[in-house]
Amino acid sequence: VLTHKTRIIDAWLVLTGAGVESATLQLKNGTTNAITDAMAASGSDQALVRAATINDAYHEIAAGGTLRVTGASGATMPAAVVYVLGYRVA
Repeated sequence: VLTHKTRIIDAWLVLTGAGVESATLQLKNGTTNAITDAMAASGSDQALVRAATINDAYHEIAAGGTLRVTGASGATMPAAVVYVLGYRVA
């Protein structure tokens, strides 16, 4: 839950172990509104994967809103660190 209105301007993941075939991770504004495309998490340890798209209809999250990282596909999610770059907006 974000304390201030925030605009997401970039997102990426770094695998911290082996990726999982057909696994993807995605940022969402709340539970249903996708901010990014599904980022493939099927590479090898230390792989860096950037979001290819950011949906400008959902990239601003209201104060009190929820920024969520979800598994968009794949039954098992790999070990990864997801980084999100955003800034506070009025």
